[in-house]
Amino acid sequence: MKNNNLIRFLKIAFKKNKYISILAFMMMIGTSIIGLFMPQITKMILDDAIKLGNVKLLLNLTLLYIGTNLITSLLSVALEYIYSKMKNRVSITFKTKLVRHLSKLSGDYYTNIKTGNILNIMDNDMYIVESLGADLLFSLIVDFFTAVIALFFLMKMQYDLLIIIVIIQAIILFSQSKFTKLIASKNEDIRDNSGDISNINQEYISNIMDVVISKASFKFFKKYLYKERQMFKKSIGLDMTFSTSMATGRILSSFITVAIYGYGGYKIIKGSMSFGELIAFQQYTGMLISPCMNIIRSNVRIQQAKTSVNRIFTVLDEPITISNNNNGVRCLDSFNGDIHFNNVTFSYEDECNIIDNINMKFENGEITALVGSSGCGKSTIAKLLFRLWDVNYGDVLVDGLSIKNYNLKNIRKNISIITQDALLFDDTIANNLVLNNKNISDDYLAKICKSVGIYELVNSLSSGFDTVVGEKGVKLSGGQKQRIAIARALLCNSKIIIFDEATSALDNISQRVILENISEFLEDKTVIVIAHRLCTIKDADKIYVLDKGKIVEEGSHEQLVLNESVYYNLLNEQSSEVEFA
Repeated sequence: MKNNNLIRFLKIAFKKNKYISILAFMMMIGTSIIGLFMPQITKMILDDAIKLGNVKLLLNLTLLYIGTNLITSLLSVALEYIYSKMKNRVSITFKTKLVRHLSKLSGDYYTNIKTGNILNIMDNDMYIVESLGADLLFSLIVDFFTAVIALFFLMKMQYDLLIIIVIIQAIILFSQSKFTKLIASKNEDIRDNSGDISNINQEYISNIMDVVISKASFKFFKKYLYKERQMFKKSIGLDMTFSTSMATGRILSSFITVAIYGYGGYKIIKGSMSFGELIAFQQYTGMLISPCMNIIRSNVRIQQAKTSVNRIFTVLDEPITISNNNNGVRCLDSFNGDIHFNNVTFSYEDECNIIDNINMKFENGEITALVGSSGCGKSTIAKLLFRLWDVNYGDVLVDGLSIKNYNLKNIRKNISIITQDALLFDDTIANNLVLNNKNISDDYLAKICKSVGIYELVNSLSSGFDTVVGEKGVKLSGGQKQRIAIARALLCNSKIIIFDEATSALDNISQRVILENISEFLEDKTVIVIAHRLCTIKDADKIYVLDKGKIVEEGSHEQLVLNESVYYNLLNEQSSEVEFA
């Protein structure tokens, strides 16, 4: 399959640039044909105009030479514009495909993904393959065409001198092909090393404050310097191989020059060759050698591009395990958002069951809480509902219908999950709140912000809602970021809202005030609260207590306290911790 990836890539590239590719190919052929007649003009200037003293012919040929160069130069500029346009179209097309496909993959892929590798594919690999399309393909075709026509002229001019040139050129091509394979191998090794460095840098820079606080800088530096030293050695090795290749090519090419001027000069002395023919022969020799070298050296680009294309398609071919029924049910006005986990069992990558044959109901107009110790499966419930994973056994029903029967994009649109690690973009507070929703009025935005307690804070800032929060909201505190995340979820007006430790950065009083203030926005919605601090879910209509993937208790706060079982013990533990603190 990997061998076909290059063909797949070229098909998509040409499909995006069909007509402009044809135009570029015709222009390239035209430029090549004009260039092939340049040595003939040179020969006529030397042998017919200068030698015979024909000033008028010399003037005409000189003007023809200048005009021809002008035309080829203009065509070259136009071709560069076309190639630039084509490359950027292809780059945007594949980057868009990558981003869209990544958003459709499952939680398994997200948990195992190395961000640095993906960024390397988006940047380095895309940069390498941008020119792999009409640019390279046309160049190879035109180089072959130019070499064949140049060979034809050389055969007609001086067959015996051509034999000497061909022998030397064969030696050059053989040596360069060996160097090309070696350079391609070293390039691939450096590319892999570059991906490792990119992963280290991404991990370090994206968590730099945590790294400094946890005194882990030395660990990163040690790892980074080791990889950089490897890159240093490999880069020097590549540069030396490339330099040796170029030096070898120059030495062998000098033999061609010696052969042309030495043997050609001898033939001029003997009268079997004119001076103009010698110069033309030299120019045609360049038109033969240069394309042949281009074809050989293009193999490096092709091998690099094949590797990069394979990496791109490795992501694009990653199977979408969470199947989306495009014709599936869409949530209409009658959508309630009643959820039923029916005998659901789930495990990550064939490990022990995180969720073990559970039955739960989350109903519209009610607040249902999930509690339990860390690792008991609380957050997994939210991920299964959002279909980042599908259950192993059983089913998740929404309004009595299997969640798999819904249009995936549509059902996700009706679910808002607020996590303790709120995602904020390096953008304004307003844009972080409304995202792409253009229908939110300023009054409604203000009302929501007041309910979560950030309206006064925002207005106290010099730029108000236009304040840029920085990367990952670095300019805000953890509590402020969580308030914005809660406000954003309420502005989405989803039918199902999940609070997954959404107020963990807030104190108990602030947490309770927010929950009381937003209660009016939670009416007629299915609300799920995943909590560690039990004081925040005392008013929940129903509480499920999970332990090792199983439901060990359920009921209201009062009922569970009276049971004096798992929930009661958790409550007492937290009370003791508070008193001790």
